[in-house]
Amino acid sequence: MFWMLRFAIAVCLFIAMQPALAAVSPEEAKRLESDLTPMGAERAGNAAGTIPAWDGGLTEPPPGIGYEPGKFHKDPYANDKPLFTVNAANMANYESQLTETHKELLKAYPDSYFLNVYPTHRSCAYPKFVYDAAARNAVSGKMVDDDNGIARATMAIPFPIPQSGREVLWNHELRYQGHLVTRESAATTPTKGGDYTIESSLEQWIYNYTRPGLAKPEDMNNIQQYFMRRGVAPASNAGTIQVMHNTMDQVLEKRRGWFYRPGERKVKPVIGAEYDNVIPSSEGIRFNDSFNVFNGGGDRYDWELIGKQEKFIPYNTFLLASPETKYTDILHKSHLNPAPIRYELHRVWVIEAKLKPGKQHNFAARRLMYTDEDSSAGVAAAMYDASGKLSRVQEAHLFDYYEVPLCNIGSDVVYDLSGGRYHIVGMRNEQNPVRFSIQDDPESFSAEGVRRLGVR
Repeated sequence: MFWMLRFAIAVCLFIAMQPALAAVSPEEAKRLESDLTPMGAERAGNAAGTIPAWDGGLTEPPPGIGYEPGKFHKDPYANDKPLFTVNAANMANYESQLTETHKELLKAYPDSYFLNVYPTHRSCAYPKFVYDAAARNAVSGKMVDDDNGIARATMAIPFPIPQSGREVLWNHELRYQGHLVTRESAATTPTKGGDYTIESSLEQWIYNYTRPGLAKPEDMNNIQQYFMRRGVAPASNAGTIQVMHNTMDQVLEKRRGWFYRPGERKVKPVIGAEYDNVIPSSEGIRFNDSFNVFNGGGDRYDWELIGKQEKFIPYNTFLLASPETKYTDILHKSHLNPAPIRYELHRVWVIEAKLKPGKQHNFAARRLMYTDEDSSAGVAAAMYDASGKLSRVQEAHLFDYYEVPLCNIGSDVVYDLSGGRYHIVGMRNEQNPVRFSIQDDPESFSAEGVRRLGVR
């Protein structure tokens, strides 16, 4: 009997030491072919009829709108009119459909902030190979290394049928955004008076997780993506080069990077590119893990899945990104001009993060985050400091690249409501359109590559 007891204890210890399996059963995964979309969203519309059923989304440029490859995207919903406008006076009527982000903005700027709500279009679609990968991941993907790494998943979201807040976060971070991407981008931090200077850059990504032919995450050498930013304007930014390697498991290995400044003619390592380190160009408003709503290691928090809710979120934001909408039309005092931002009612996953005991974050001891069910992209967040006071709110603007097809965040903005200022990145109205290729050789995404580029 004693040996049986020892055997039972050993088995229990072995099980306790194993990572929690996040994969669902083959039977459960078949829902991706029935009541769920290939990305795990609900196919059906809502009971009120205000969210339509998913019919496959936009899988190619809509006919009749005159889209030309390589040119700016034409708005397939340009003829839509707002259904209604939410403002500070009537926001109580829409309490359940407002994110905490938008409640705070409406309360902070009652005379100038509003949401124009349009008909909902579930336009998001992805290539078939992404759908096939999501189906494979559903039955094999799992979290490892205390939930800080991913195994047995590639190309698409690892958890199309998520069971926890951490899985929803991984879906946001590993959602399909293409493999090679080049974006000419503008960012700025307007003053309290509304003055601003545009900082423009050429940005490039190599998403290693979505590399064609990638067999398993272990072949990534823990690098989830390579990123390069080359400064264009103003003069203080021109000629600068920054390369980052964003690691998958940031506890095992922090993200690393290198920076080149023309006046110094030296390549230096980037120090402190994770968690709550402040982005200097944001003048203290944005910190590293607030890019793209959330970007980086989630290990400082316990993540809770609150559930699925219906919220007004920025969607199909073609007008906001249009070359006909100039930066002067967008960048208003205290907040973005709400007029060109399109809001639609969509189902979102809501997750809450609370700092683990002994962990710190200078801006966000608690976070509420909202991710779109059709794309898994984060679209809004509210962040509270250690005293429970609201620290920052954030909004991201979903855009449909229907020629790929894929949905992704275009621009995103962080608001410091107490300071009356904001920092926006990803504007491209007065730049060239996004390209799903890269300008530089992949070997340039390294310290030596930065050195070669800097001395040209």
